[in-house]
Amino acid sequence: MKTKQTYIRIIALAIFLSVLISSEGFSQGTDSRSKYVKEGKIYAGLIITPQTTSIKNNDITISNSLAQKSGMSLNLALEGGYFFSKIVGISVGAGMGSYSSELSMDSCSIKFQATDSDLEAYEMRIKGKSIAEEQKLSFLNIPVCIVLRIPAGDKLGFYAKAGLSFDIPIVKKYEGGGTFSYSGYYSAYPVLLQDIPTYFPSNVNTNSSGDLQVRSFSQTLVASAGATYNLTGSIGLTLGVCFNKSLGNISTYTSGTDNLITSEPNEMTTIMGSTSGAGVQALGVSIGLRYYLR
Repeated sequence: MKTKQTYIRIIALAIFLSVLISSEGFSQGTDSRSKYVKEGKIYAGLIITPQTTSIKNNDITISNSLAQKSGMSLNLALEGGYFFSKIVGISVGAGMGSYSSELSMDSCSIKFQATDSDLEAYEMRIKGKSIAEEQKLSFLNIPVCIVLRIPAGDKLGFYAKAGLSFDIPIVKKYEGGGTFSYSGYYSAYPVLLQDIPTYFPSNVNTNSSGDLQVRSFSQTLVASAGATYNLTGSIGLTLGVCFNKSLGNISTYTSGTDNLITSEPNEMTTIMGSTSGAGVQALGVSIGLRYYLR
């Protein structure tokens, strides 16, 4: 919650500064302002973004060897904007944002209380090894941003953009596998049962795939900055660096034995279910084409 409030304050500060810069630009009436008079107020654009992406699985409870490798994606988005002044405007877009991660664990350990078919209580003990999983998420993104444009000559300029994206999941898949050994400790006797194929087998190779449980609606902080170049009076190019990061936890998994990566032989679910939460983030290069309608 504090993190979300911090991002909202940053965006509010950016809006305040942009309005301040705009006011100063009008009051100064400099040559750079006159060079930007020809810049249009309303534009439509196309943005291509090759980027490095990741799905962060936080604070896993069953292992201390979780490794997460980022993926790559090429995203496309449409954008429309309106400038209130020569410098400050607002933009609204629509596009697809894709994220992926490769996860691996050398080992994991799981313990929980269970009851057998004779209603006797025991402690289930599970050891896992060579566990790997690929996670993929794609969202319909609707970003709403404040945009600044700063002239640096007749054709060259700079821009900055920041805001929030409202995201709806479209793809939410995982696929993984691992090797697990099961044993049961009966404290009443006491005895440890293991290497029993029907109930407590060893070295069981298990694979799994399915849908990740993520929120049906989430928010992402988006920001980008770079250079602009006017090809003609109505067509311009943009080139910049962009960053986005989800606000808060996008996972809907809850703690408990129902969401452990495995609780019985030949059963496996996603690593995300054994974490305290998850989020997405990306860093990439933004290439855009703008057409000014007027």
